[in-house]
Amino acid sequence: MKRFRPLWRLVTIEFALLGFVLGLYYLHIPWRCPFKMLTGLPCPGCGGTRALVALLHGRFTEALWLNPVSVLVIVFAVIAPVWLFVDCCRGTHSLQRVMKGQWPIPVICVAVVITIANWIWNIYKGI
Repeated sequence: MKRFRPLWRLVTIEFALLGFVLGLYYLHIPWRCPFKMLTGLPCPGCGGTRALVALLHGRFTEALWLNPVSVLVIVFAVIAPVWLFVDCCRGTHSLQRVMKGQWPIPVICVAVVITIANWIWNIYKGI
């Protein structure tokens, strides 16, 4: 179990952030994107909290419309603890290898293009 400590910390931080974000939303505490406050433009992550809430309410189409990349991040955040549990049971390090892996240049380029496209989508929608 010692070898999985960094990943357990990651999962703990993930759930703490989830609790924080949902707490802000459900307690109706106003939260403004610092990037949007400074520039007047939405950041690539704007709409992510609303997408999370839409997913929790089963409104998948709305979540995708709000922020498609956030939906992918949320899906990974849900899969990561399960993946970590399976790794612990099997004694493998597959999630750790993915998280620490050297990503090929084409994968990085695709991720950058997707992020920029998502940002343009947010600006177009006027979030």
